[in-house]
Amino acid sequence: MSLKIPYKTTHRQLKHTFGLHGGPRARIARLRMLVTAVIRHERIETTRKKADEARGYTERLLYEAIKHGDKHGPTMELADFWLLEKDLIHKLFKVLVPRYRDYTTAYTSIYHLPIPYPGPEKPLGLLELRGNPWPPVFPKKRRNEGLLNNILIEEAKHEYRLRKYQLKMSDMRSEWHDFTDSVVGFKSVRKLVQEESETPKVTSADNIESQVKALSMQDTEDSTEADSTKTGRAGDNDGTPV
Repeated sequence: MSLKIPYKTTHRQLKHTFGLHGGPRARIARLRMLVTAVIRHERIETTRKKADEARGYTERLLYEAIKHGDKHGPTMELADFWLLEKDLIHKLFKVLVPRYRDYTTAYTSIYHLPIPYPGPEKPLGLLELRGNPWPPVFPKKRRNEGLLNNILIEEAKHEYRLRKYQLKMSDMRSEWHDFTDSVVGFKSVRKLVQEESETPKVTSADNIESQVKALSMQDTEDSTEADSTKTGRAGDNDGTPV
């Protein structure tokens, strides 16, 4: 037989059951009380270990009752053993079996409860039957989208996002204009460089020849000036006018 919940192949040691050194009898008695309470109230609070241990026996009892019904002798003996209050046998077969007949999941749920401070050191748990009439452990989330406050907040968020998007678009446009201006300036500079490179340049031989001619003309001018100064000085010494 395979249950619809994970379970251990060995039973859990429940210490300090009905005092110190209660033994196997006290352990079975405690589990029978827990299973009876679950069937009776459909939700109980106890320690996590006891809740997890009682869950397996409750699942097994419900499974056998759903599978074989109230006409099966061993199933009736099992229900008579685990249910200390005999009126719950009728509830098991007439109420719980029709409820869980088409279930594809587990018949019970277990939750971990917070430890109050100051409180017991043992972690607490909650074991319940699914489909019970009690309020849910975790309440359903209330839909508040249609409230006036939430509508105003959503509109304010929308306006803020729209304004932020517009500012971002304006920044992107300014950056794009700066980029295009820089590209146009680069193209103009490149065009000027190309025009300068296309203008004819003087070859190195012509440049050297022009420099030689300029030097020769300067030498001739210097020599003529020197001769004129010499003749002027000689005329002064002879007493003859230049």
